[in-house]
Amino acid sequence: MFKELDLQTKSDIENYFQSRDYMVIAVPKEELIRVYTLRATRTVETARRVHALEGEPLEMLGYTILSALLLTSLVKHATPQKVLFRVQNDCGVVVAEADGKGRVRGFLEGEPQACWNSGTLSVVKELRLGTPYTSIVPVVGRNIKEALSFYFEQSEQTRSYLDMAISFDEKGSVLQAEAYLVQVLSGVSEKSIELLEENLRSLSLKGERPEDTALHILKNMNPRLIGLKEVEYYCPCSEEIARSSLMLLQEEELQDILSDGPAEVVCKFCKRVYRFSREQLML
Repeated sequence: MFKELDLQTKSDIENYFQSRDYMVIAVPKEELIRVYTLRATRTVETARRVHALEGEPLEMLGYTILSALLLTSLVKHATPQKVLFRVQNDCGVVVAEADGKGRVRGFLEGEPQACWNSGTLSVVKELRLGTPYTSIVPVVGRNIKEALSFYFEQSEQTRSYLDMAISFDEKGSVLQAEAYLVQVLSGVSEKSIELLEENLRSLSLKGERPEDTALHILKNMNPRLIGLKEVEYYCPCSEEIARSSLMLLQEEELQDILSDGPAEVVCKFCKRVYRFSREQLML
């Protein structure tokens, strides 16, 4: 199923999503090219407020969230399949997890930006088929965008083009967070690749809606819309999950924690706090 990505479709998309975050998935009429364009402004702003970040740490978490959302191109859409994106080094770690429905969450510990180029980039695909598939590459490049590009080159072996941009207002709130990913599958003509690259050279991420970015990328290629999904910061943690994490501890260790009062679990992704008394844990 597809729709022509024309003026009427553009208007329908804008009226439906308005200011909400979303991803557009588009293809040209006659070539095996996939285009994913994304607006995640509210999503990254939510992450900023949840984690009380600013400056370089906020930028790193924001770009990690955009990366995880772009990586959902590797899983089935509108399913519980998930992708986890992690950069880790001796100075810290930054993580984001996104699913095929456009729900994403993340956290940052330490100062991973301080030891850039010394760690690893991991992508874990949970496809609900048994053991998750994990791919690990060294961190290469000056930033997360270049590191993610290297990942696609090494692990997915698909010609890919991507870009990401985050901007802030004078108060430090997220003004714009957007990204795109283009994947060129085998069999695409050199003429189409040349046209695609020409379109990308003239593209600058400056707050355009995702459908406009997709139209620019696929200019003169008869673009068609094949998918849409809303994007949001979402954490599925719960009291039951928090209790289960405590029950994984050795009884002696748990008893020691409870000797000082209720046991406390803090979710790294959303900062929600869960407290459990000895009675609630049935100990």
